[in-house]
Amino acid sequence: MCRILVTGSNGQLGSEIRVLEKNYPDYVFFFTDATTLDITDKLAVENFVTNNKISSIINCAAYTAVDKAESEVELADKINHLAVKAMAKIAKKHHCKLIHISTDYVFDGTSYKPYAETDIPNPQSVYGKTKLDGELAMRKMKLEN
Repeated sequence: MCRILVTGSNGQLGSEIRVLEKNYPDYVFFFTDATTLDITDKLAVENFVTNNKISSIINCAAYTAVDKAESEVELADKINHLAVKAMAKIAKKHHCKLIHISTDYVFDGTSYKPYAETDIPNPQSVYGKTKLDGELAMRKMKLEN
């Protein structure tokens, strides 16, 4: 049985996944938010994954206050980068799939067409940089043996 942890479940994307839950009756979903699972607490996330036998993680959690991130750099980095890095380590250790949701803010906004994952990132804000750092940390974890 697929047991899926969805972080940031009260946000825009997490709420949409919650709506889709009914279409997957054979899956068990665990919907969390900052009050039920602090993704910046590596031990709490690892315990949650272990205790609930999680097989997949969908990370919808993020520090999304784009303008406020400019003055709350440390907090944005903690949530968008360091927590994602820790989740990648936990997922790898527990053989979980990890789906991390990014943002077009990792790009500079100058393209005349929709961005693709293969486009070169060039974030113009703290928010975009911290989201990119999270992606890069995940990618690095995937490549490490």
